[in-house]
Amino acid sequence: MLASPILKAGKCLSEDTVQEIKDFYQSDENSRIMAGMKDTVTAVIDGQKVKKQKRLLLFNLNDLYINFKEGKNDDIVGFSTFAKLRPVNCILAGKSGTHSVCVCTIHQNRKLMLDAINISRLTHQLQTPINDYKDCLKVVMCNNPSVKCHFNECSECPDEQNLVDILDKLLSDKLITSVLFSTWKTNDRATLCTQKLPADEFLTELCSKLKQLNPHNFIAKEQTNYMTKRKDTLRDDEIIVELDFAENYAFIVQEAAQAFHFNNDQCTIHTIVYYYRSGAEVKHQSVVALSDCLSHDTTAVYVIQKILLQRVQEKHNVKKVIYFTDGAKQHFKNRYQMANLLLCHEKDFGIKAEWHFHATAHGKGVCDGVGAAFKREATRASLQAPASRAILTSKSLFDWAQNRFDNIDVFFYSKEMYKKAAAHFNRRFKSAPAIPNIQKSHSFVPLDGKTLIIKTFSSSENNTIFTCR
Repeated sequence: MLASPILKAGKCLSEDTVQEIKDFYQSDENSRIMAGMKDTVTAVIDGQKVKKQKRLLLFNLNDLYINFKEGKNDDIVGFSTFAKLRPVNCILAGKSGTHSVCVCTIHQNRKLMLDAINISRLTHQLQTPINDYKDCLKVVMCNNPSVKCHFNECSECPDEQNLVDILDKLLSDKLITSVLFSTWKTNDRATLCTQKLPADEFLTELCSKLKQLNPHNFIAKEQTNYMTKRKDTLRDDEIIVELDFAENYAFIVQEAAQAFHFNNDQCTIHTIVYYYRSGAEVKHQSVVALSDCLSHDTTAVYVIQKILLQRVQEKHNVKKVIYFTDGAKQHFKNRYQMANLLLCHEKDFGIKAEWHFHATAHGKGVCDGVGAAFKREATRASLQAPASRAILTSKSLFDWAQNRFDNIDVFFYSKEMYKKAAAHFNRRFKSAPAIPNIQKSHSFVPLDGKTLIIKTFSSSENNTIFTCR
């Protein structure tokens, strides 16, 4: 008779640790939501199938695991467990359906240059290998970099020539005299071009590009961290509002005539997610604004703000709103919007406000997922509807959406509302003061009705005081 094995209980992770790992995967620093209508996966939650928007992981699993373990003294979470707990909607680059667009050209061009020389393989024999642009930045900064290091203002940082010398020797050892690489160039449109440079010129160009990347990369991380911190410390009388224009929705109908393909009728879709505190928990509400007005400018944003804040105040006692958006100059980051924020927001809406911007090309977030989900359902409903109930106008789209979504609030504003607001704002916008360094700044907080605190990044200890005369 063989003895029966004694079952031993293995180490079990606490629910808090499991949730921490899942939140880590889904943080904006480690993954980015995909905005396409078809960028979804089906997950089983509480026995029911639910569609979830995909999130594209920005690193491989090994790098994510290393980042997760940083600052943790325990080894309770092994790599296999960490990988197993990856949420089903967090997908790796290279999988089917991971064609990613709208990436940051500042980051992407540096990555393309490093890929051209296969930086990880080129430096694998060094005592400290260089695997990506982050490692390159570490070489040209102090060991414990300060804000000045990230903004290339530190006199103690190593000379960038050190990096040039290291890479130049490695390229010379392999008899590489020139480098062929790809780069995105933008004029009226973006084009992927191919360049060939002598090795020494390539390295000089690379270091110059890394110097430009340093502050941009720092601001991108700081703004993401600041938003997370503000969510965690949100007060009962505050809300955080993320908002953005989605791509216009083009109407579609089943069995359409051939000429319908050339129909240009569209509907503006503006997506909003606002966060509020309910007891000890921070909750969120998704909102979609629809319109037959196709203007995407400061006036349209104001009309949306007015309707949104009226609806929010019906449900919550709000004294302050904190806006987080991308830096689109046409409708968000311009002197007209800042004039509304500084001179008129509290007067018009009865609520104080501040506005924070993500770094250039880093504004992708939850709003994109809301827009994708809305358009996906609208397209499906349009194709399923008979001709007599076809969704062919912005108003009919709004009527359909009102009864379709349980977790998305929907409202409509018309061309007439926009034109009325535009006529009212003509005088205000003509006298809007120019804001110094507006494109380089990412935080704007009104101090009173005439004074604006401007910061390069939201958590900065340094600021510029702008007074409207």
